[in-house]
Amino acid sequence: MEPTLGLHCKPRSLARIGLCLAGILFLSLGPARGAEPSRVGVSRPNILFCVADDASYPLMGAYGCDWIKTPAFDRVAANGILFTRAYTPNAKCSPSRACILTGRNSWQLEAAANHVPHFPRKFKTYPEALSEQGYHVGFTGKGWAPGEPGVDAQGRPRNLCGPAYQRVKTKPPTSEINACDYAANFEAFLAANSEGKPFCFWYGGHEPHRGYAFQSGIRQGGKRLSDVDRVFGSWPDHEIVRTDLLDYALELEYFDLHLGRMLDLLAQKQLLHNTVVVVTADNGMPFPRVKGQAYEHSNHMPMAVLWPAGLGAPGRRFDGLVSFVDLAPTFLE
Repeated sequence: MEPTLGLHCKPRSLARIGLCLAGILFLSLGPARGAEPSRVGVSRPNILFCVADDASYPLMGAYGCDWIKTPAFDRVAANGILFTRAYTPNAKCSPSRACILTGRNSWQLEAAANHVPHFPRKFKTYPEALSEQGYHVGFTGKGWAPGEPGVDAQGRPRNLCGPAYQRVKTKPPTSEINACDYAANFEAFLAANSEGKPFCFWYGGHEPHRGYAFQSGIRQGGKRLSDVDRVFGSWPDHEIVRTDLLDYALELEYFDLHLGRMLDLLAQKQLLHNTVVVVTADNGMPFPRVKGQAYEHSNHMPMAVLWPAGLGAPGRRFDGLVSFVDLAPTFLE
């Protein structure tokens, strides 16, 4: 059976209330009211999808969080659009990423709605579809995981996010941060595109997933317990909790560091102008009553989108509802 994308999900998801992500990005972001959208005449865009592993809204600088420094995310928001109500349908790694990759809700994903599942062959991912349409595709870090992606119709292992670029390693600031040099692997991916095809790349940071090096936020990050301006009400406001939050912050900042290097690389190669950059996380932070739960901070995700060639009036803030199931249809449009 040939795999299929869940494109039929799009009109049934957010379009009913007029807040479809595709419409937001491709129809309503012209330079001024009544003007033609600025993407007219733009060639097929590149796509850089950046997903942190376990990060919650609103703990990013662009949302007013001062004790976590995310200049690259803030740069995307300042020059693009910042979303304040982006949600994943399923607050665990594998199922959330399956929703992103297929454009399907969890109730449509069969086994892929579970954690550590076997990914059904019949569901095609957007990188697979774009590869068939001539895109140069690949990923670094964490793609769709954890689970078994299975094989394609020819019995070959499936690359749900495209071929892996993992060879370049670096010395991370702590023993708990992954040694994958995400930005250098992205550079290797770009270098492999000798034909100059439009590209689709998945940057899946392993951070800020646990574990954390104890007190790394203080020792390596130079942070103080008093920097944390608010502890969520479901947790005790205690030194142990604040220390843990600062360790989380250090790892999220590391994810952002590599995002910034990727943006700089695209700018140096004059590729940033026509690249859609989406920055988000798969599910909420790995703390009690967040990741894997059904609370607000479990499913409420940070999201910012940059596309200089296609988004008019940068620096916008969108307070409408968007869902991860709209990402794949948006990319394919």
